[in-house]
Amino acid sequence: MNLPLGAEGLLSDDQIPVEKEYWVGLNMVLGVGKTLFHRLLKRFETPKCVFKAKRGELMEVEGIGPKTANEILAFDFDSQVQREFRMAKKLGAEICTLDCKEYPEALKNIYDPPPVLYFMGESLNHFPISISVVGARTPSNYGIKVTEFLCSRLADRNICIVSGMARGIDTTAHRQALASGGKTLAVFGNGLAHTYPPENFSLRKKIQENGAVISEFALSVKPDRNNFPARNRVISGLSLGTIIVEAGEKSGALITAQFALEQSREVFAVPGSIFSSKSVGTHRLLKMGAKLVDGVESILEELPQIQETGNFAQNPESEKEIAISDSESRILSLLKEEDRHIDTLIEQSGLNPSEVSATLVEMELRGLVNQRNGKMFSSNIGI
Repeated sequence: MNLPLGAEGLLSDDQIPVEKEYWVGLNMVLGVGKTLFHRLLKRFETPKCVFKAKRGELMEVEGIGPKTANEILAFDFDSQVQREFRMAKKLGAEICTLDCKEYPEALKNIYDPPPVLYFMGESLNHFPISISVVGARTPSNYGIKVTEFLCSRLADRNICIVSGMARGIDTTAHRQALASGGKTLAVFGNGLAHTYPPENFSLRKKIQENGAVISEFALSVKPDRNNFPARNRVISGLSLGTIIVEAGEKSGALITAQFALEQSREVFAVPGSIFSSKSVGTHRLLKMGAKLVDGVESILEELPQIQETGNFAQNPESEKEIAISDSESRILSLLKEEDRHIDTLIEQSGLNPSEVSATLVEMELRGLVNQRNGKMFSSNIGI
């Protein structure tokens, strides 16, 4: 192991603070996860001192056996760390460590904050008022509708939406925050050199322009199921509260909720159909004391921080009255309780088929309704 990086190293080329190099290096050592990282810091005070420690001193730390001690001692510091910073520069990624002033205050206060954060987009201390929204990867139309409604109303109040960019509710939350002109943070379970799921590449680009993508993993780390529970604690840790929209009996969203509870953050759950397997997890949370979500106000009233910062006031644009015609009113009344097929709307509205079709097209353009697969329609007004 060569210490420190000399005149040809990163400091002379890019003016990277030397201490940051040691943080990044220790975060890259095989076998040193967040728990061992914090134990090593407690024992040696700085990552630099960890790399200078002797084998016997390293093994005095709980959880550091011969294998991990050897990994630290054999770590090719110059090569690995220089490569990491070069890759970050190429990608346009920033690196923030736990001792940086840019490190998010909310995340810093959890039990086991990530020692190192990689991000692309806006600075991470630009989002002090954030709420996470997570849920099923294969949501129902109801789950999608609720997510769109809540994220739209929260974005109207300048609240940043945090999620994990997974398929389903996560993706819907990010998309709706952006569509509403809001900010959103996506926390990855892999390094930022990869996009997962791959079909969200274009969404990722939009998030970077109106928020940030974040990871605690080294840039080249590939998606792995073992990374996602750690990712979930960051999602909840960045947020004042976590909203669960649909979750099965065994769901990653429930893991996020558990982390939120452990971090003394609010947990909100959206009730669903008693006949749906996607409601099992959310209903269990409600039985355990999670706050029931029956509208956006039920979330905001539990978070006095939002009122104190002045973010509680709704965007004036969203408060304007919407003019509704008689035919639109009839259709919206039918869609109030559940999504309906266009044939059902024709049958029950008392309007002729051409009038229903024309009205639905106009309502879609105005954002009053959404069309689902198979000519199913849902309302965007109220919940």
